[in-house]
Amino acid sequence: MSKLSITSKFVIVAGMIAVVGMAIAIYKLSPKDTHHDHQSEEEHETHHGGCLNAVETCAVGHAEAKLEGEILKIWFVGGENETDKAVRVTDKQIVLIVTLENGQKNTLTLDAKPNELAEEKVGDCSYFEGQADWLSNVKKFDATGKVNFKGRERPIKIEFPDGFDPD
Repeated sequence: MSKLSITSKFVIVAGMIAVVGMAIAIYKLSPKDTHHDHQSEEEHETHHGGCLNAVETCAVGHAEAKLEGEILKIWFVGGENETDKAVRVTDKQIVLIVTLENGQKNTLTLDAKPNELAEEKVGDCSYFEGQADWLSNVKKFDATGKVNFKGRERPIKIEFPDGFDPD
């Protein structure tokens, strides 16, 4: 077995350090499954297949939005990494001003849809739906409104399909 020179050993160790450094850099820069389906500092999961939109901030909570044909579905869920926990709101309806990609503005009213298995009722519910024919074939929109969330009226902003994250 031949012995390696000190220079050869140095080159091998330096190469190993460079490979490890590149692997760390790639890991830090690679996209992760985040709550907005793009890079984020914190990982959040959607539990209904929609996109997460922070209610004021990610720490306060989220509105998970999903568009199915002419129906917009919104689930109110916890903040940070508690997106699997429903947050009930006292609203019976939520009115959104929806701005489509072409700039057209429409009003959409979402009604409370209580989960009876979770003993929800209208006025104590975490899930809402709104339907409008103009939602059909929409791929992208922004919406604003207000919701009574965690004890006070808060502004909500929905950016579909990417989600809203002010943090």
